[in-house]
Order: sequence, then C-alpha cells, then structure tokens
Amino acid sequence: MNFQENLAALDLEYLWHPCSQMQEHQNFPIIPIKKAQGIYLYDFNDNAYMDLISSWWVNLFGHNNAYISQQLKNQIDNLEHVLLASFSHKPIITLSQRLCQLTHMDKCFYADNGSSCIEIALKMSYHAHFLKNQTRPKKLFLSLSNSYHGETLGALSVGDVKLYKDTYTPLLLKNLTTPVPKNDNEIENSLNALKRLLDEHGEEICAFIAEPLLQCAGNMHIYSAKYLKQAVLLCKQKNIHIIFDEIATGFGRTGSMFAYEQC
Repeated sequence: MNFQENLAALDLEYLWHPCSQMQEHQNFPIIPIKKAQGIYLYDFNDNAYMDLISSWWVNLFGHNNAYISQQLKNQIDNLEHVLLASFSHKPIITLSQRLCQLTHMDKCFYADNGSSCIEIALKMSYHAHFLKNQTRPKKLFLSLSNSYHGETLGALSVGDVKLYKDTYTPLLLKNLTTPVPKNDNEIENSLNALKRLLDEHGEEICAFIAEPLLQCAGNMHIYSAKYLKQAVLLCKQKNIHIIFDEIATGFGRTGSMFAYEQC
C-alpha cells in the first residue's frame, strides 16, 4: 500500500464525508489531494485532476491564486480574528461597502456557510414582520418546487429535492411550495398557481425564497426570468419579502454579477 492508498484507508476509517454515500467508496476510492494550482488538483502520486465543479462552486479565481494567497498571508500577520459583535476592522468595512455597491442594497450581514445564510434570512424576515404585527405575525415561507437551499432544518424546510428532504420531513417547519415552470410554455400556468396560493395564504407568508434562474441541485434546471419577475411583483403586492438564494448563481456565473439582476 503506497502513501496515497494509506491516506485513503485512514480517511475511510475516521471520516464521514458530506453529501456522500460512504458505501460507494468501496468501489470508488477517496482521492486525497496534496496541492492545487489554477484549475488542477494534484494527489500524492502527482496525478492531476481538473476541478470541473470548482470545489462545489466556490473557487472562482482558481486554486492557489497568487494575489489572494498573498493577501491572506498579509492579513494573518496583522489580525487573524476578532469577534464582530461590538468590534470591527478595516477589511470587513471595505468588503461591506463594496458588496453594497455591487448588490445595490444597504447593509451586509455575514455567515460562514450557505445553509446558515438561509437560516439567517428566514429569521430576519420573520422578525421584521413580527415587529410590525406581534399579535398576528406571519409564520410561513414560500418556495419553488424543485428548489434546494441547504441541509439545516430551516433550509430543508424551504427546499423541495426529495433526496435531501424526505428523511427529515417529520422534523421540518410547515411551508408552502409553488410550481416552477419547466419551460416557457408553463409560465402562465405557474403564475396562475402562484396567484391562487397568494389569494389564500398571502397574509401568512413572510418571504418568497428562490434560486434565481438556475436550480442547481434540482438537476441544473434553468427557468425563465419572465416568470421570476412577475412572481416577485405578485409577492411584493402582498407585502412578502423576497429572498434570492445566490449561493450557487452569484458573482458572474449566469452572465450578470448576480442572477436577480436579469429579472
């Protein structure tokens, strides 16, 4: 057994991998990675692998990007961490200013992963409605069929991919789902279904959450910006907040800086 194989064996002995069926690794071995450069990953036998999924969609500028690596080294030598409650620092202020300019929004609030972002957005929406009407607060969220928003219980509650959701259904919050159009011929029917749902439940819904234009975990389903634009207008007429989940679609992946800008 060489070093690469020994690492893979130790991995299987001590690790559970996320979003994986560990039994599959009996036939498809884990690949320990030693280093990376640009679009390539290298194992301990110096075999190169092209990172076609961008390490789960997050590596926009390539591995071991020289500029990013140097900035990280500079930062760690000055300030590696400080809590953001009651404290701040120059990099977070500069980043927040730039993000607000990019998104045309007013404020930033940070989380360390996608599911947490969704949980925070849901809580913020509920809290805002609660402060306006504490006697009859809105309690429901509306999402599209075939959608995916994360693995935590709140995020699963507004998702609709059975592979991830079905096992945990008894634990999840009750929410509402409206059909996403499968093609342009279904836009009118999908909008009519949404109108009926809003007529019945509009006063109970905190927010409408959607992956704009592209449902990645839903078999990379692309749907029309025409539908989403009308859906957003209908929801706003009912004082329903809009949450765009751009964890997979943001930062240029759909042609514009953010997918919602096309709606």
